[in-house]
Amino acid sequence: MLYKLILNKHLQVALLFLLIQQIIVASSTYFIARLAQSLTQDTISIFYMVLFAVSLLAVYVPAYFCVTNTERAKYDAHKLYNDAFHTVFLGKSYLLSSNELQSTATTTLAQESKYTLETVIDSVFDISALVLNVLFNVLVIAWFLDGSLLLGYAVGIIFASVFVHLRRHALKMAAKTDQQSRLNLTAKLFDSWDNVVISNKHNYTLYNHIVQKSFATAKHNSVKSTSIQHINSSVGMIILMLPVFVVTGFIFNNNWHDAATMAVLIATLPRQIQLLQMCYALVGYHTSIGVLKTMLEGILQILRPVTVNLDSYIQADQIRVKQTGEVFDSTQLPKQGRITLVGNNGVGKSCMLLKLKDCYQEQTYYLPAKHNLYFNYKTDQQHQGSTGQQLIKQIQEIRMDDQSNIVMLDEWDAHLDRHNTQIIDQYLDELAQKKLVIEVRH
Repeated sequence: MLYKLILNKHLQVALLFLLIQQIIVASSTYFIARLAQSLTQDTISIFYMVLFAVSLLAVYVPAYFCVTNTERAKYDAHKLYNDAFHTVFLGKSYLLSSNELQSTATTTLAQESKYTLETVIDSVFDISALVLNVLFNVLVIAWFLDGSLLLGYAVGIIFASVFVHLRRHALKMAAKTDQQSRLNLTAKLFDSWDNVVISNKHNYTLYNHIVQKSFATAKHNSVKSTSIQHINSSVGMIILMLPVFVVTGFIFNNNWHDAATMAVLIATLPRQIQLLQMCYALVGYHTSIGVLKTMLEGILQILRPVTVNLDSYIQADQIRVKQTGEVFDSTQLPKQGRITLVGNNGVGKSCMLLKLKDCYQEQTYYLPAKHNLYFNYKTDQQHQGSTGQQLIKQIQEIRMDDQSNIVMLDEWDAHLDRHNTQIIDQYLDELAQKKLVIEVRH
């Protein structure tokens, strides 16, 4: 699953062009070193000068394909996550009883998964670029100067990696807390419309207090996580630099009288400084691997929801059929007709509908009291209307297009006037002549 999300075909193509790009970058280092050597012979190689200039321009060709394919990879990853979300949750109507899961899952799908996948894909690409750049260029410079330079980089990277490994737990915990507070803030912001637009003083004051507190918590945890990452990267960079500086000083001391070697050393000095900066970034990414892993685990955890036992919410002996007064028997359903479930608040009438939906799946059509279900009439720009008018259109569409045998409606009359209630009542009576209609009335 993780492999399909991150290393999709477009990212693989981007990494292929990245390899080509970094070979060209390393070749420019080779050409400038050869050019520097020619200067010590009282001449200048036009050949290497031209190749160096061409390499500086040629690098932009594979760069274009890297950028475009990386962007495609991000959208493909988000789409694959969306498809996996559908696979996991499709038909799990019993999960509608968990408002907390609904809020977390939808927030993760709409926002956190996109942010996380884009961050991880960018990081995979950047880490690959840094590794290839450092590896190829160090090999070229070491070939011209001294093989011991490779040892300096190797020792520095090993020591820095050990340091980062020892600090991984603190980084992981900070990242997990940061992600959770960010999800919590996003979930609160999804409630902004009603509280802000309606502007009841009591509701707005309470909502605004909670949101401000969530902002402060998210800010604190984000700064803390970033601070820990930066400190670890800085210390790791110092550890990495020391062996490289020692080996470079050794090479300088042993070859200060060799004009050709000193020319190469001076000519490649800007590239070596750039390599140290890249190593710093690489160590920074090393410290982020645990963070990225935690972020990925966070969005993948949503795809492993716990099972909800609806029976624990249902008092079956307290749910009766209004038409007969008898206890509702969910195991003995007629093929057609109309059943109105009645009972005191909290006996599980809505959960009973969810249980039936989970049991009969596509044989049933379920219309909750509040929903964001898509209907054909909503594609019409003129579909706006009262709650009753929209519900009438929904019932009409269900009558015409739905192929299910059972139609279930949960508190459909909760906010309707008498006129619209009578219209829909008549529609349901007509529908009940062909199908089984099970409803919970307000």
